[in-house]
Amino acid sequence: MLAGRLTALEPALMWQAFTAVTYPQWLAAAAATAVSFWSLGRYDAVMHRHLRTGVSEGRAQTSGITAIALSQVLGLGMLTGTLARWRLLPDLGPIRAAKVTAAVAASFLLAWAVIAALACVLLAPSLLPGWLAGCTIALALSLPLISLLFPTLRIHHLKLRLPSLQAMSAIGFFALIDTLAAAAALQVFLPEGLAFTTLFPAFLLALGAGLFAGTPGGVGPFELTMLALLPQVAEADLIAAILAFRLIYYALPAVIASAHVFRPRAQIDTLPRERITRRVPEALLQQAARAEVGIARQNSARVLASPHANALTVDTSQSLTLLFDPLNGPITALLPRLAAAARASNRLPLVYKCTASHAIAARRAGWRVARVADEAVLDPGDFCLSGARHRQLRRKIRQAEKAGVEITQPAAGLSPCLLEQMARLDQQWKQTHGEPRGLSTGRFEVGYIHHQRVYCAWREQQLVAFVSFHTNPNQLCLDLMRHGASLPDGTMHLLVLRAIEDAARDGVPLSLAAMPARSVAEHALLARFRAHVAKRTGGDGLCRFKDSFAPRRIPLYIAAPSHASLILGAIDLALTMRRRPSPAHPLPTGDEEAYEDHGIAPAAPM
Repeated sequence: MLAGRLTALEPALMWQAFTAVTYPQWLAAAAATAVSFWSLGRYDAVMHRHLRTGVSEGRAQTSGITAIALSQVLGLGMLTGTLARWRLLPDLGPIRAAKVTAAVAASFLLAWAVIAALACVLLAPSLLPGWLAGCTIALALSLPLISLLFPTLRIHHLKLRLPSLQAMSAIGFFALIDTLAAAAALQVFLPEGLAFTTLFPAFLLALGAGLFAGTPGGVGPFELTMLALLPQVAEADLIAAILAFRLIYYALPAVIASAHVFRPRAQIDTLPRERITRRVPEALLQQAARAEVGIARQNSARVLASPHANALTVDTSQSLTLLFDPLNGPITALLPRLAAAARASNRLPLVYKCTASHAIAARRAGWRVARVADEAVLDPGDFCLSGARHRQLRRKIRQAEKAGVEITQPAAGLSPCLLEQMARLDQQWKQTHGEPRGLSTGRFEVGYIHHQRVYCAWREQQLVAFVSFHTNPNQLCLDLMRHGASLPDGTMHLLVLRAIEDAARDGVPLSLAAMPARSVAEHALLARFRAHVAKRTGGDGLCRFKDSFAPRRIPLYIAAPSHASLILGAIDLALTMRRRPSPAHPLPTGDEEAYEDHGIAPAAPM
């Protein structure tokens, strides 16, 4: 079709237009091409971080630029791009090189579709049917929501982890820069008078035609689309401009890429990085000031380490979260490493449920801080049931004792029979209360609860309830609370009272864990919203239960580098806590390596 169209053109006119290109035009087009390929390299770096290949950003950018420069000239982009990336990154391997190539191609096509639809709607509505543009824009708006609500999609046996919102934003930004620069490189060669706002939508549609046709460089479909959409430009001038554009945007980068990719392999390979293993021994959890760090035995926590401090981190779809206070050392030594490690996987750095001293340190470092909860703490040595403030608690205790409830602590370990009864209670509790929250609070698992102190409530030789506590020499911290449907009033209060008595004997403080924050200076509307959420989620009853022990409230805070990341991180944590747990799997290949340079490694088996 293109050949038939070109037969009507005078070769002399095309050659005259081509030779009229000046050196400043060539230099301007080369500069625009450099910007476009820089964006392509950054795009590859985003995909490497998403797939957690462990490849450094510089090597990822170089391999991406080279692979794209070759594949857009040779065609068969999936094959040629994979081979080029594998050649430049031999430690990546062919499978992961193919994954990177596929991720780059698929995400660019989505970004191109959105940019093309928006460009047509805003600049040239006649070029694209309204329904098609509307569907494309709706897809663009739905993808971030899908990534937030369903970060992992399962299609039959295929598991697909969607890019984070941060990665999607980077993909869209770099795709926009790339296409703008590429269109600018073409406009340099076109006659004056053609507005860029006219060229850009036509260029995007022509680029898409070439991509879907799969010909090398889109030859044929690209030219035909441009000729059809830009009738105001003389055909000889347009073809000459496209020829010059192909030389500077396709041929020149391909020649440079060929010289790079076919260098002797010894000059390309890099020495393997020294692997750094940092694992947290059980002793470190035992030395932590807050026993709640025992949740690391269940939530796949990692260790964020620096020469002066260590902390637990957990991965979610949008953020890398430092949980609680550092295990040791100041938080200021960890914040730069947390931010760097989060960026290495296209996520936001976040600190969750830290105490005031660490929140102040984060604020001084420029982070945004908000009060997120209160920790209910008791001093068992000073605890006494007498007094007006424990009136309700005394009434509850009497009711439980009157009902014949007896409390035991399995001293010889949890027998299989007892564990089976506890599992039944857990199932009954779920039927009434729904799936328990995870991440910073525990879920019932046999291997997990073996590490905790457990108190059981019996009535007529039947297990009616149990509670479990994280324990270390510095604190007891309430974790699981489970009971069946026929629970005598006051049973849970009696269970906790027994734990308080044991903590007083051991001389350690006891934490009833977190509860919704309460502030006298809080805005009335925010306080009303908190109360509504607490009522809908059952937190209102939990607050009354903990308040009956008259605990001391210690404010807990959430921190992030910006207000936007603070809000997004809080939403991400809330969704993750509500998400149904998935079976534990080993880290994907390269996952641990992607974090090593920032001092993060999986916690040791407990």
